[in-house]
Amino acid sequence: MSKAARLFFVSVYALVGIGIVMTYSASAVYAEQVYGYPQYFLVRQACYTLIGTIALFAVARIPIEFWKRHARAIILMSILMLLLVFLPGIGHTAGGARRWMHLGPVNFQPTEFAKLAVCLYLADYLSRKAKTIHEGGLRVFLPPFILIGGICGISLLQPDLGSCAFIFLLMAFLFFMSGIQARFVIISSLIFLPVIYFLVIRVPYRLSRVTAYINPWDDPQGSGFQIIQSFLAFGLGGLKGVGLGQSTQKLFYLPSGYNDFIFAVIGEELGLIGVLVVILLFGIIFFSGMHMTGRASTLYEKLLIQSLTFSIVVQALVNMMVATGLLPTKGLPLPFVSYGGTSIVMNLMGVGLLLGVDLHSRGHR
Repeated sequence: MSKAARLFFVSVYALVGIGIVMTYSASAVYAEQVYGYPQYFLVRQACYTLIGTIALFAVARIPIEFWKRHARAIILMSILMLLLVFLPGIGHTAGGARRWMHLGPVNFQPTEFAKLAVCLYLADYLSRKAKTIHEGGLRVFLPPFILIGGICGISLLQPDLGSCAFIFLLMAFLFFMSGIQARFVIISSLIFLPVIYFLVIRVPYRLSRVTAYINPWDDPQGSGFQIIQSFLAFGLGGLKGVGLGQSTQKLFYLPSGYNDFIFAVIGEELGLIGVLVVILLFGIIFFSGMHMTGRASTLYEKLLIQSLTFSIVVQALVNMMVATGLLPTKGLPLPFVSYGGTSIVMNLMGVGLLLGVDLHSRGHR
């Protein structure tokens, strides 16, 4: 591996290690109360990490041409999996949303696989159409727009607006990186403003998240409760934190403390220093990923590295901004840190793809 790839790998597993420790710290009391076993989430997260690590090394060894050749089949598979969640006996409903599939003893979230599939498909499609794009053709963007629009539409039916918005943002980013002029990306985004209005402003529970974001103290026991508890966690942590395992907000005050709001527990227990370490590690992932882009031997490899790096870093940025009140509450996990099997396995597979591209590029130099 190149130096940048090794730095990427080390940063990822530093975050994985932080995630395992903080998952146990944030979930032990809850797990004891609900399952009678404090290590319930710790053991599961460790197992998911092992599976993801095996997947990482397996994916890294597969020739990159394989993923390029099967990109269209993979994106169609992701659509099929998204549809399967609506079938009785296969799909699983939790929290009012139907986003999971039963796979034996575990639940699988197809939208996490769809994010990876979108990266593979768009990197392949846009690299094949590079000449047409540089000539200024716009119709070339219609097929992926329709296909990925379908993925977004199915996600909305689950409903999962956060994943839908993220996939659309990922598509816009890759369109821009492939050479489309920025004004076309902006115009396309503006077209969706009325859609956002009807999906957010006209839906009461989503509107409540927006009002809670503007002023959570208007409803401190309702829509503003979660973000206020997150603020309190960061405030209690201060510079050095209250100490590992000593959080009080995780004691049934802060919802999803081991998942979507694990960053707030890190802020409370490890303080500003712990928060900055996590941010630094994601920064290293970003810059080492961009450095790996410069070593890519083809446009396909370049777009694939950019998309996978963008996917990891933007999800992290959104999660941290939600936890600190800079964005309305939305359930995107903190990559490699939050509890969740599908998320960590798919993200580690994405890392495997990155390492595979790096090894492939090195072999062609």
